[in-house]
Amino acid sequence: MTVSTKVEITTKNAFEQSVYAQFPTSLHKHVEHELFYNRYNLERGEMTMQEFEAGVLDTASWWDEELAKRANDKVIFDGIQALIDQGTFEDASQVGELTHELEWGEESLLARFICFQPVKNSLDAAVSFLVWKHMKAIVELEEAFNVNLDHARSLKGCELYGTSESAMTLINFSVMSK
Repeated sequence: MTVSTKVEITTKNAFEQSVYAQFPTSLHKHVEHELFYNRYNLERGEMTMQEFEAGVLDTASWWDEELAKRANDKVIFDGIQALIDQGTFEDASQVGELTHELEWGEESLLARFICFQPVKNSLDAAVSFLVWKHMKAIVELEEAFNVNLDHARSLKGCELYGTSESAMTLINFSVMSK
């Protein structure tokens, strides 16, 4: 995603041009932002130039932090492909889900998840995403069929999820027979 940093000030009125003139060109996009919200107060003298400048610098600082976070999120996102390539995920359905999300890129649910969750690295992001997505499916099933699946959440043994006759009879998974 490319963000323009150039602001066309030649089409601005004299007041706006005088404001832009007090800031280096690198801050003009932030000046434009602050003028959008505070022009009236600044022009009427209800806000001092020092207050306006503080707002511009706060916005610039926030934007720098946001760009750094986006860059870090991209490293985490791209790192998930490396985990898949290294064979970290052995389950084909997990690989399939993650690969599908990676194909969607920045528009994927995985990318949004990484953006809004405090994940520390690619493995944390991938595993947390899979957990979230599957928990979401369980909650949706509970709501759609008015059942409580709390007992299913507490089952931990891998043998309980086997497909053999003996494994399938170890525990009652019938959600409606409870």
